Amino acid sequence: MFDGNFTLDDVRHSVVRLEIRGEDGFKLEGQSSMSQISRDPTELVGQTIGKHHSYPDGFALFLGTMFAPIEDRGAPGKGFTHKNGDVVRVSTGKLGVLENKVTTCDQAPPWTIGIAELMRNLARRGLLNG
Repeated sequence: MFDGNFTLDDVRHSVVRLEIRGEDGFKLEGQSSMSQISRDPTELVGQTIGKHHSYPDGFALFLGTMFAPIEDRGAPGKGFTHKNGDVVRVSTGKLGVLENKVTTCDQAPPWTIGIAELMRNLARRGLLNG
């Protein structure tokens, strides 16, 4: 469980890992260091909030994984594409894992809550500190 002891420097020095596992046996693994991104997270936040931008419920800033898969999948020269059923895991040591299964938009369940309800849900489960 995340204990809330995570600093901005932890973000700056995190190693982000990406894993993709397909139902067809496809596997892809990679990692990248947040220290290699071109703009510091504080600069990105500074561009997000300000006089003309208001987020009463807060916002999430996704900094990305800093790489895109380039391996062929399916046929030589066709490049990479996700397939239904792929399990995608993005992780970093202190924060944990975000895992999702790929599906199409018409098959995915609708998102019916906002950020405020998400935060209340996390708080009820003891996943937020402070």
